[in-house]
Amino acid sequence: MSNPNNNANAAAQEEDDAEMPSGAALNDAALDNVVFAAAYQSDESSVDALDQAIQAEEEAEAQNVGNSLEAGAEVEVEAEADAEPEPDGEGEGEGAAAAEDDSVADDAGNANADDDPAADRRSATKKELTQIIDKWEQEQTQNGYDPVPTLRSLAEIFEREKDSYMRKDPDPLDLRHPYRTDPSCQYGLLLKLLFRKDQFMGKLLNDYLRDNYFSRQNISRSSLELNIIACRLILVVMPGLETTAVFQTAEEDGIINRLYNWAEDSIEPLQSYATGLLAAAMEVSDIAITCREQNMRLVPKMINRLHLLLACSRMSKNTTITEPSSSLNNSADSSFSPGMLSWMACGAASAPQSPQHNGASGSASNMSILFENSRDAFPLSRYYKRMYIPLHPPTADTSQMLILRFLTSLGEYQEFLAMAFGNNVMALIFGHLEELDRRDTCLAYEVLKYLASLLCHKKFALEFISRGGLELLLNVPRPSLATTGVSIAIYYLAYCEDAMERICSMPRPLISNLVRYALWILGRCHDSSKCHATMFFSLSFQFKAILDEFDSQDGLRKLYNVISVLKILDPSHNDSDNGSDINEDVECASRQMVRHVCIAMKRYMEAHFFYKYNNFLCQHYATSSSSSTHYFSQQPTVAAKLTFDQLHEQLRTLQEHTSVRGHWEPVDQLMKLGGITLLLRIIAFSYDWVNSGRSETVRSALDVLSVCCVIPRVYLVLCERLQMPDKTTTSGFCSVLGAAAGEITADAEVLKSALAVLCHCVCSPIIRKDSGSSSLMKFANSSRKNKANQKYAEELIEKVWESVCSNNGIVVLLSLMQTKGPITDADCIRGMACRALAGLARSDRVRQIVGKLPLFASGQLQALMRDPILQEKRAEHVIFQKYALELLERISGKTKPLNNPLDPSLTNMHKANVIAQTRIQYNEQQLYQLIFEHLESKGLSQTAQMLQREVGLPLQTTTTRSFHQSPFDYKGLAGLSSISRSRLRSRMQDVHAAIMSSGDQNRSLSEDMSPHCSSSIGTSSSMAGAASTTMGVPNFSYLSAQTPIKLRKTERATSSVTRSLQKQISLANVESTAVGLPDELTISPALHPKRVTLNSIVTEYLTNQHSLCNNPVTTCPQFDLYEPHKCPDPRPSRLVSSNYNLTSRHFRTQAGFNTARFDRRHVHTHFAPWRTMRSADYDDLEFTCCDVVGNYLIVGTHQGESKVFNMNDGVEQFSSICHTYGVDAIQANRAGGLVLTTSLWRLRTTILWSITDNEFRSKLRLPEVGYCEFSQTTQDRLLGTHTDCAVLYDINTGSKVSTFTPTIPNQYTKNRATLCRTDELLLSDGVLWDVRSGKEIHKFDKFNQCISGVFHPNCLEIIANTEVWDLRTFHLLQTVPVLDQRNCTFSPMHVIYGASLGADRDHDMETTTYDTSFNVLDAYDYSSIATIDVKRNINDLSVSANGSLIAVVEDHSGYDSKQETYVKIYAVGVKKSERSEEEDDEELPESNEEGSETGSDTGSDNVFAIGPNFLGFPLRSHRNRNFIDLDSSSDDDNDSDMDDGDDDDDDDLEIISNVDEIDFEGDASSDE
Repeated sequence: MSNPNNNANAAAQEEDDAEMPSGAALNDAALDNVVFAAAYQSDESSVDALDQAIQAEEEAEAQNVGNSLEAGAEVEVEAEADAEPEPDGEGEGEGAAAAEDDSVADDAGNANADDDPAADRRSATKKELTQIIDKWEQEQTQNGYDPVPTLRSLAEIFEREKDSYMRKDPDPLDLRHPYRTDPSCQYGLLLKLLFRKDQFMGKLLNDYLRDNYFSRQNISRSSLELNIIACRLILVVMPGLETTAVFQTAEEDGIINRLYNWAEDSIEPLQSYATGLLAAAMEVSDIAITCREQNMRLVPKMINRLHLLLACSRMSKNTTITEPSSSLNNSADSSFSPGMLSWMACGAASAPQSPQHNGASGSASNMSILFENSRDAFPLSRYYKRMYIPLHPPTADTSQMLILRFLTSLGEYQEFLAMAFGNNVMALIFGHLEELDRRDTCLAYEVLKYLASLLCHKKFALEFISRGGLELLLNVPRPSLATTGVSIAIYYLAYCEDAMERICSMPRPLISNLVRYALWILGRCHDSSKCHATMFFSLSFQFKAILDEFDSQDGLRKLYNVISVLKILDPSHNDSDNGSDINEDVECASRQMVRHVCIAMKRYMEAHFFYKYNNFLCQHYATSSSSSTHYFSQQPTVAAKLTFDQLHEQLRTLQEHTSVRGHWEPVDQLMKLGGITLLLRIIAFSYDWVNSGRSETVRSALDVLSVCCVIPRVYLVLCERLQMPDKTTTSGFCSVLGAAAGEITADAEVLKSALAVLCHCVCSPIIRKDSGSSSLMKFANSSRKNKANQKYAEELIEKVWESVCSNNGIVVLLSLMQTKGPITDADCIRGMACRALAGLARSDRVRQIVGKLPLFASGQLQALMRDPILQEKRAEHVIFQKYALELLERISGKTKPLNNPLDPSLTNMHKANVIAQTRIQYNEQQLYQLIFEHLESKGLSQTAQMLQREVGLPLQTTTTRSFHQSPFDYKGLAGLSSISRSRLRSRMQDVHAAIMSSGDQNRSLSEDMSPHCSSSIGTSSSMAGAASTTMGVPNFSYLSAQTPIKLRKTERATSSVTRSLQKQISLANVESTAVGLPDELTISPALHPKRVTLNSIVTEYLTNQHSLCNNPVTTCPQFDLYEPHKCPDPRPSRLVSSNYNLTSRHFRTQAGFNTARFDRRHVHTHFAPWRTMRSADYDDLEFTCCDVVGNYLIVGTHQGESKVFNMNDGVEQFSSICHTYGVDAIQANRAGGLVLTTSLWRLRTTILWSITDNEFRSKLRLPEVGYCEFSQTTQDRLLGTHTDCAVLYDINTGSKVSTFTPTIPNQYTKNRATLCRTDELLLSDGVLWDVRSGKEIHKFDKFNQCISGVFHPNCLEIIANTEVWDLRTFHLLQTVPVLDQRNCTFSPMHVIYGASLGADRDHDMETTTYDTSFNVLDAYDYSSIATIDVKRNINDLSVSANGSLIAVVEDHSGYDSKQETYVKIYAVGVKKSERSEEEDDEELPESNEEGSETGSDTGSDNVFAIGPNFLGFPLRSHRNRNFIDLDSSSDDDNDSDMDDGDDDDDDDLEIISNVDEIDFEGDASSDE
């Protein structure tokens, strides 16, 4: 069916096919460009356009030579395209694109020249529409009203505006409302105005489509004309209709059946209009299924009608050609001219206004009407380009367009495929696509859409390819409207894999033209065409023929340019003035484009990797018997497919055999274009995207990065900083970790793809294997270069580890290791996270940190290793166990006991290594005695006597020995249970594993070998080798003879191999499996097990005894063969029993021991309420926070008021309104003259107040400061917290001293910047700063989301939630689980109060769990002293200057009671009496003027005078909160601070008062 000259014609019309276009071709191209620009003008200006085109042709001839020179220069630039990536629009076809841009600019200039007339015309059109609708509303209720003129006027208005809209060449596949597509479009605006008239639209859709409209109003008139004009109007306003709602209602009213009747048998143009309405209705699948029978009857008729219209169109076209040309063959004219003339003559007088429909004559009349209108519809000028097919006047093209739309909506249904074959639709399609005129391809576009709907059927696609359909598609002229249809067709062809295999087997020039056509669409078509072309490539990259041709035409650059110019990926577009031009629709379309390009890039890289790995196998295993070695190299038409697991398994293998400085062309080109950075930017920007394809976009981008990780140079790009839209910067690993943590989307596939990238980066091998002649290795393997490469690899992987850790990679991986959802992928996610953490644990810093975390130190990992999340996923769980054991080995630094995977705790590993290091010694005389007795029992008396004489054994006497149960004698006694036997086995397996790797490395393998056992050794070796063949290539270097402890029984048959040996071999095979290599390519070396001796048997027997000890030691005395061995248990500490015993501590003090630490612990186990301030005593008042200052208590309220109370009598001194909303934090300086108040509601504000004359006076206002504190030394500065940065203010001047903004923020939700005791160090958002220089010192790893951390008063440690960090080494010292999500308040008495405060809780969350208790911890070792439950929610906690009193803001709220708050002051060290909570809440007796109470607060006789000198701690005038006197000595019993002049109190509280004399240095020796 194809024309043999089509290929030559196609080559002539493609600008980028010819190396040097001729002068005539350039003239035609320049002329056509002007013609297409003139096509956008109105019909009235066609004459002017013709004159301009002729003038442009003359100018083009004059510039022919210049254009030729420019074309030659363009070829040179194209040849140098590899030096620098060009933006979209450069390279091929650049001249055509520039000409089109010039034409658009000319149109814009013309529009600007007559802005005012255009605006006047638009307003006049809008006014005309409004007047018509208003007139209709007034007259439509009158009897005998004729709506035809109104509908005709409206149809003419909308057709005129639609013509203007279509001349702008909108995307034909854009189904949005025209107003959303182009807000400046008058057509869309008029549609919005019309659809606001609900009454008119209801009449139009329901009444005016009835064939008895006039008869129902008792008017004797046919409704046919009304139906025609109503259908015409509905079709022209169809882009603004919601077809689903309209046609479902129409189906209920019977309008659908009426449309079927009209489409099947009616006059024109009603028949065509009804077909167009049915086409829109069939887009609704429910209606198409319901009307299946009508469609089965109508579809064949419509196809036959298309055949007839096509034949008539050809005849009319030939007639038009032959009339002016007398030189043509007259015999050809005589064959069809009389019939054509007679067919056109019948019914020539009929018109749509006076329809006469009767049988065949009516059909002929219909055709004559259509072709009569077609004569003048298309100008004869060659300078006219038709942009669309108008609905009025109806032409043959109009009828064919509407029929094709109807068939397109039903083409994807299987039941209509037989009709397509039976009615020869293929010939119909070929007839429309042959010899297309590039000026008029509107009908060809509809045909191509119908073709695309049929190509989704495999049978039709194969038939289309076999009949030369691909050549026909490639001959479609471009640029044209039909090019958009070609993009859909080739996409559906690529969807059929069998069709693509046939295409790939075609001649190479045809494949080259196909790829060239698709690449042209990528750069010069509508967005919908670009999407279809991109999807075509994503489906066809798996075929090597397409892939090679894509690379040869620089396809990757053109694919990259599709998204590189999008504004949504430009971080600076928000700052430009044109940022507002990106509306929601454009942004959504851009995101879809990014999605398709990312998928295409993923398929591209995976296809290249597939063939690269196949090439790798061919090079390294060329002598292998594998039949598939060269299969894919010889079969380029076979699709390359890999599963997720296969891909990443092969990636690991290729990483091991790739040089650290290796190159790979696809990755190199992508890096050169900036593709890696662009993909990372897509992942980072996708946080704010809300669209359905976001998960697929991110997953595809991550998969591309995963494949690129084969080349180590990609790691450096991942470590670089990226600019974000909010002017911040982030690293590539930060985006990848965010995707792994589920911050972008919770899709499990995204999580796995992100973890795959992390695994390939952090687990990258440092020492690469020699790849021999592999093309991946670009450097020689000399020793000097090997050393340089290894050093470079170490530096590179260290940089990767540092980048991952600085972006909180440890906490992300730890959380993923404990995930439980989604349940179907949880086991796989755990395994990948554990592998990544195991690779990260190769870093010394990571090992130190991770080893202190509860997941490993508390045995939580062992609990995770026991059972999988889903029983069906045991294979994934085995992988998790494998990497968890590897992680434990690296953390402990010892050989992993791998034989018992259910209990591989760090404690057991340490114990096994202690046992392995123990030197086993025993009395040889005892062994000889046992041999002697054995020989005697077997009747070998002479041999026994000879042994007795040679070794000097004493004469045998009758003795009674206390034999014990042997660990291997399971039949001797019944007392040893099966549980203890299994326990013994598991322990010995661990010991064997440890012994095998910790023995002497200098002993030779043949030390204990003898010739007589070589055969048995060979048997055992062959058996072990066979067992390991299917598993991989294990490394048995550790099986060299190391110690005489290993038991190897090789003198029997193969079944006599011990259980421990079998497990060692199998487990070693599991770990050393050759990753990613075929099983037949692995090699298993022979095993050389050590010979069994009597010494090894006895040694292992004694080692078994040693392993049963609860606390084994390395240095043991000589073992006794007759008595059971047991290591001594450690002695219990004598200090434990005397912890809370007053008598023991007193006598230890007399003996010279320092018991201050235990005194302090005893004191802080008792808290008794001393004073209570109730909010109920005040009108509508709620306490929120407090601070103790000397004898006074400053309290903040929810109403924004600050109150000052006297703690002695509980009387309010004065108050002041500080904030409009509630006071969330309040803090005073040590002198009490300055107060900081903070309000977090709405606008965060902190205000500094000075207190003079019992009045709060504002001194400094700090907006946007959520937390603020005074400096520690002179307190002349303020440290404010702005989200993730800290600002230092000068109190006197109010100016900013310095700002501390971290480079990589941790983004704690409750960040609080704080200063150390000496004001030299600053901690903000987990980053440590030097205050003087303003430089970052260290960034601590983040293990929680909220609390950023505080300095310990000793200035040596930082407490960040549960983690305690060493400031000297930045090591993690320990974790304190009690402090989880609790604020730390330090007391001068060397204790820590941990409480979850109300101000730190999320009040917006309904599920907030309020904590009613606070914890008391020892400030030295963070051991828990007590947990005090106050039975109410704690809003705030403050400690007095000497630590003897604490003030707690308690909140009592419930559904059945009114909310009431309290400020309760507790006395430290006073026992609370036993009474009910109701009595505790009663108001306490007031104090007298001397400060002592008139009654007992606790309900019992209290000998302590509760007042300002309570417990012998006088209230100091200068507060020293959060500071500890490091210069005081624990031995100084005459501390001036303790001298309050009350001898009685000193005598009564002699023990308790010594608590304040404790210091950090002195207490270090008290534990001895």
